[in-house]
Amino acid sequence: MFRVLIPFLFWMAVYWVYEWMTLIPKNQPHGFVSIARWGSNLFLNDGISKHFWYIYMIMFLYLFIPFIGRGLRKLNDSTILYILIGWVIINFVCKSIPLNLYNWSSNYVSKLLGYSLFSGYLVWGYYLGKISFTFFKIRVYALVIFIISIMSSAIFTYMFSKSSHKLDLSMYSYLSLNTIVQTLAIFLWAKGSSVKNKFLFLFQHTISDYSYGIYLVHVMVIDILFNLRIFWTMANPLISLPIVLLLTMTGSFMIIYLLRKIPYGKYISG
Repeated sequence: MFRVLIPFLFWMAVYWVYEWMTLIPKNQPHGFVSIARWGSNLFLNDGISKHFWYIYMIMFLYLFIPFIGRGLRKLNDSTILYILIGWVIINFVCKSIPLNLYNWSSNYVSKLLGYSLFSGYLVWGYYLGKISFTFFKIRVYALVIFIISIMSSAIFTYMFSKSSHKLDLSMYSYLSLNTIVQTLAIFLWAKGSSVKNKFLFLFQHTISDYSYGIYLVHVMVIDILFNLRIFWTMANPLISLPIVLLLTMTGSFMIIYLLRKIPYGKYISG
């Protein structure tokens, strides 16, 4: 919790300040009471920034991991598998329920239900982590399934959007069957793998070390790029998206890297 919470509190404050600075002057609140009221409304309506929902969810689950782990260790693999199949069914049944993961102004039952459903991914990781697969081609098939799931997401999103005459992102839902399959496939592909090349090992270690900070700051970097008219619409997406991705990742990494160079910066950077 310390590793997650301290940087999160810091970036919450940074995003509050950034959101205030990006308001047009006539809409900027002034004075302690006005700024506090504006900041409270921003938190209640948007959670400060939309991507912070993931951190709220993770901290919620962290509170229950000791109890989940203690319960799972008392169950055999078959029972856990039945529970996981039940979790998939519950996600399918609940897909029509509007799960509010962002704001804090209302519908807390929906929010907590949404957060709780994500615990299934933890149980899948525990289950698949315990099992040793003797089938030597399992990683190859897992990678193929992952690629197929990515392609199907794009194709069906296009078809659904064209049919409904509006953007339909249901295939990209965090708890959809397609996303669950993607997650399990990429987990199985990576499970048991080791990086022996020194350069790749350093790259892997760096990603692991900086990923949290990059996640916290990347939305701000995207917004700055957008204000500079650097967005996916600036060219064909085959060209613009890789450029935006590279700039976002590089910019986010440099911000966290430089912040860590400041005394005690490593404790707040993420």
